[in-house]
Amino acid sequence: MSSESREEVDEMVGKAVAAGGTTYNQPQDHGFMYGHGFADLDGHIWEIIYMEPSAINQG
Repeated sequence: MSSESREEVDEMVGKAVAAGGTTYNQPQDHGFMYGHGFADLDGHIWEIIYMEPSAINQG
């Protein structure tokens, strides 16, 4: 799942945790790409990422 900003990634993970989900790792910051994830109540893993628009190859 992609998002519009780093803040949106953190906000979505925060909402999931507040609703009973859990985080299973730390946020990953690669400079041009930022991601974090959570496990929902059924144990499904969700990854949310943001990528800087300048890093996307429009080729």
